[in-house]
Amino acid sequence: MNKKIWVTFLTCAFLLAAISMGEAQESGRKWGVGTFLSLNAPMGRLGDQFSPSSKFGMSWQYMLNKKLYLEMEYHRSEFNHGKLEEQTFTWSVDGKDYLSPEASTQMNFDGGAVNLLIFHQGAPSLKGGAFAYYFQVGGGYYHYKVERRNFIFPGQRQEPLDPTLVLQPQIDSKTALTLNAGFGIQAFPIDRIALDLRARYNVLMGEVRPMWDWGIENKTFPMMLLDIGAGVKFYFWKE
Repeated sequence: MNKKIWVTFLTCAFLLAAISMGEAQESGRKWGVGTFLSLNAPMGRLGDQFSPSSKFGMSWQYMLNKKLYLEMEYHRSEFNHGKLEEQTFTWSVDGKDYLSPEASTQMNFDGGAVNLLIFHQGAPSLKGGAFAYYFQVGGGYYHYKVERRNFIFPGQRQEPLDPTLVLQPQIDSKTALTLNAGFGIQAFPIDRIALDLRARYNVLMGEVRPMWDWGIENKTFPMMLLDIGAGVKFYFWKE
């Protein structure tokens, strides 16, 4: 995991330790661990380059009060065979469209985030049959890497077009600040085990360079993704 992500997680860990060591205002402090799987859909210009993929991760959350949970999460998402692999370019010499047969594009994310879950009517009781819906806001860091390889060099000037003459690999990689907001619902089929359904929008302060001849005429900034998914959480507390 990237250094900035570790710093975020350690900072929050110390914060949680300080909270837990203080005098509790309530008789039972509740915390939980969980895992989740989501459909992760690139939006805007990023969506012009990659199709939706899966996102998986794990989380730990702590109840600050009856309406507010602090959540820490780690997640990963991979996108293979981007849309530009099937995109042609028009060669200015003969005006024909050409496909790069060996082209490959991929993107991956590793992220850490700290979220606040704000329950509208108060946190659920953790008893079977209970449920509650919430709003989520958060922020953290995504480490992303976007790779494009083996695209035919479109600046050739002599016929015939040489498909073995390709562009240098283009790699955009950075650890960038990410903000997210969304909403969800937690439902308890049995005591202390929750199904967590959530949708959220993520805005990543990173960028991907343009590829003019393949229809991407401007850099992609910011990078935006919408994820919708479900998770399972296991809650623990001491009275």
